[in-house]
Amino acid sequence: MFSNDPNLAGTTVSTTQGTYVFCFAIGTRIATPDGARPVETLAIGDPVLTAEGREVPVTWVGRQTVHKLFTPAERFEPVRVHAGALGNGLPHSDLVPTTDHTLILDGLAICAGALVNGTTITRVSKADLPERVTYYHVETEGHEIILAEGAPAETFIDYVARRGFENYAEYVELYGEERTIPEKRLPRISAARLVPPAIRERLSGKAAA
Repeated sequence: MFSNDPNLAGTTVSTTQGTYVFCFAIGTRIATPDGARPVETLAIGDPVLTAEGREVPVTWVGRQTVHKLFTPAERFEPVRVHAGALGNGLPHSDLVPTTDHTLILDGLAICAGALVNGTTITRVSKADLPERVTYYHVETEGHEIILAEGAPAETFIDYVARRGFENYAEYVELYGEERTIPEKRLPRISAARLVPPAIRERLSGKAAA
């Protein structure tokens, strides 16, 4: 259900370290020069498109499986951004990040959890998720804004260690020690009370046409 749904994206939780990792669920379509591709089909060296239209190569694709039994509901339940909820027909299909994964709106990096409004942006109940879900994170040389289901979303940034991923040994073999990725200079909003009212109204469909 969740792990096979092509319209779901998310941020995983490392059950060993209790940290969030910014990722997308299997099937999430990422924009590339040759069209959108499911995230799990991307490989190191494949180009992806940024929101500005630049081509940047993938430097690593991290993989993580989370287990319902070992993950608290408040961390396990992702957020569903319904198709078209962001305006201008975006996302093209439902996009489901977990709470700390940011979407870029009006020059702000806003955590998905802060955007929940109960109508166009909702939570996915833990009861509706399978026991295990596998997610993938896209890493590029810098902190980039790529397009997931057409919507601008951030690539991996090392707020947390990569060692929480199942294929961390692959990263070490490729690159040695973990490297630091400087964050883009975007205001980051993690609380609903800090989301500008104009954005809230637009996402709920209440703004004037």
